[in-house]
Amino acid sequence: MKLRWLSLLLVLLCLTPARAEVVSKIAAVVNNEIITTHQLDLKLTEFMASQAQGKIIPPEQMTAMRRQFLDRLIEEALVQQKIKELKLTASDTEIDEAITDVQRQNSITSEQLIQALQGQGLSLADYREKMRDQILRFKLIGREVQSKVDVTDQDISDYFREHIDEYREPPLVELDQLRIPLPEHASADQLAAARQKAGQALAKLRAGEPLETVIAATEGASGGSMGEFKERELSPLIREALTGMQPGDYSEVVDTPTGLMVFHIVDRKPGGIRKFDEVKIEIRQQLTEADREERFKAWTRDLRKNAYVDVRL
Repeated sequence: MKLRWLSLLLVLLCLTPARAEVVSKIAAVVNNEIITTHQLDLKLTEFMASQAQGKIIPPEQMTAMRRQFLDRLIEEALVQQKIKELKLTASDTEIDEAITDVQRQNSITSEQLIQALQGQGLSLADYREKMRDQILRFKLIGREVQSKVDVTDQDISDYFREHIDEYREPPLVELDQLRIPLPEHASADQLAAARQKAGQALAKLRAGEPLETVIAATEGASGGSMGEFKERELSPLIREALTGMQPGDYSEVVDTPTGLMVFHIVDRKPGGIRKFDEVKIEIRQQLTEADREERFKAWTRDLRKNAYVDVRL
């Protein structure tokens, strides 16, 4: 009876007049649902616009991508059918809470979220529907595979040991500076004079004179301790100037938007390893999510095996 109804639906679809601008054929049949080539093309177009960014993709690669996206559409259809079968729902309140959580995590207002969505060609209504789909998918995962997820303390310990470098703190560098300011629109003569002054100061520093003494003796100079930083926190300009330097070294004179600067490395500290107890919960969550996703993929494969799927491409 189901197949007879499906055949009738296919006949009606074929008899329906097609619009001139869209030629849509059947790409696949998933139980009682049809996936059209038009749906598939929309997915590919969306990907090309957001990811490929105008790159020319060879025909053979495009064919493979087309099949991959069709497989995703088939999986989505099966998942949605299962959601309907189980009568899972996502209320407006749940969607509101999820969106509020997104705003809180990203420190953005409702207006900023809407602007960000518009930049991606999405309306708030579109985003709410995508959020509804995510919530329903999460509920389905919770119902079908969550109880099978099992991450032991040994799993966590092994992962920490095997990925120890991922839990190393970034190295620290302690800096001093000497700065010679420049006028906003410095002339060539002013720039040359400042460079000469900075060069003389650098020579004294490298000869062993204390930084405070050199600053005091150099007209217009300022500086002193900058403090301790994670190297990745420093600007690219400063990081480049410090490349290869060891504690006690002075950099060359560096041009910055605010003047000429000389940097002194007081100390460097290698990054330490975070304590296991500090990262245990983080690792458990990571492994749990990975295990859950892998089990869900296996579950969808089984779902497809037990479904009626007819690929027409």
